[in-house]
Amino acid sequence: MTENDYKHWLGRYGGWILIWIFCLIPVGVFFAVRPISTSYGTWYDVFANLGRILGIVGFVLYAINMLLAVRKRWLEHLFGGLNRVYIAHHITGGIALAFLVFHPLFLAIRYIEVGSLVSLQAAAKQLLPKGADMAGSFPAIQENLTLDAGIIAFWGMVVLLIMTFFVRLPYRIWLFTHRFLGVAFLFAGLHVLFISSDVKRSPFLFTYMAVWIVIGLAAFVYRTLLGNILVRRAPYKVDKVAVVAGNTIAVEMSAIEKPIDFVPGQFVFARFLWSGADGISKEAHPFSIASAPGEKTLRLYMKALGDYTTSLKHLQVGTIAEIEGAFGKFSYTHYGDVPQVWVGGGIGVTPFLSMARSLKADSPQIDMFYSVVKKEELVDQQALDTFLPNHYSQFKYHTYISEEQKGFLTGKYIEDKIGSLQGREIFICGPPPMMKSMRAQLRKMGIPNHKIHTEEFSMS
Repeated sequence: MTENDYKHWLGRYGGWILIWIFCLIPVGVFFAVRPISTSYGTWYDVFANLGRILGIVGFVLYAINMLLAVRKRWLEHLFGGLNRVYIAHHITGGIALAFLVFHPLFLAIRYIEVGSLVSLQAAAKQLLPKGADMAGSFPAIQENLTLDAGIIAFWGMVVLLIMTFFVRLPYRIWLFTHRFLGVAFLFAGLHVLFISSDVKRSPFLFTYMAVWIVIGLAAFVYRTLLGNILVRRAPYKVDKVAVVAGNTIAVEMSAIEKPIDFVPGQFVFARFLWSGADGISKEAHPFSIASAPGEKTLRLYMKALGDYTTSLKHLQVGTIAEIEGAFGKFSYTHYGDVPQVWVGGGIGVTPFLSMARSLKADSPQIDMFYSVVKKEELVDQQALDTFLPNHYSQFKYHTYISEEQKGFLTGKYIEDKIGSLQGREIFICGPPPMMKSMRAQLRKMGIPNHKIHTEEFSMS
């Protein structure tokens, strides 16, 4: 692996390394407070301490999950692109919720004695709010309130876990339910800080957890509660809307103030204001940029695949759009003069259009493969097939019509066309099944994984 490959590897996995470190720090402190040699003599102790560890690590992951949702560019440098930041957000969220659900379950299990119905009932009661006896002492009231805060957070996360992983919700409803994650986080934070536990008995651990509470709440306030005020978005005006290549919507916009800066291959989040009458919601959605940096207009292509993208054909000229970004590390500009292969499938050609329009005389040798089902689905065919190859000798263009070829584009087909793929940087963007299949094929052909770059973006 070259020095450049190492830098890209670290840029892709550095964020995960930090997550491991942030999770292992409190575990190490916990074992210092409760040494294995003295604190794990019975099953009661084992379940109790395992529940405590899961609670601490789960809460740190919960806070990290909140941080990963702020959609800031500096996070991209740690994970290799915002698409991978969102993948990390999804994974850490699932693990955090699972850990935090098992935290009270393991604490309750310790009350169970084999064959004892009374002990089973006692364990079940540990998962129900108790309410504060206002006639008791202040420490007792505080303890019960903070215990109830944890139980409320537990049941809130159980509901959110089920809705996230087992119920297929429309995007708008999914987005709304995710806002309650911040509420559950607040209750969980109160529980962590004020319950009598090892966290309070260790000044370092208490401070460490308090810092993550502040980070998580700050991220929630920034992105969810005050996002419309704090998040920077550039205003654009829609100049042209057209349906091209079958069911692809082309939208051209001009900046009202300063245009956004972007690297060819990046994407933005766009939301169109005051278009409710046209059936277009105001939620922000990600779209790859098809224009080149320096062009007067910002060009986006949207495939009409769902309710939202289909509604965009009703966009009116003059509509105001808010553009956030640009984001992403999917760009040929990061890999010097190494020969490259670009593979675009369907609307996945969009980032390649931006990159192709940005070519220079000293750009690397590029072979671009554009795969569609039908010939009528090809976008910007004149520019790709005629203009660019005539102006840049290092740019070679290949179309693949699966309907005519009686099958999908394969890695072997690409190799047969241009020769060995060894030593090339390979970029793939298209439908998820296509990207997964193409990566698997290339790996079997001996292409190292770090030489294969894909743009997979998921809002969930």
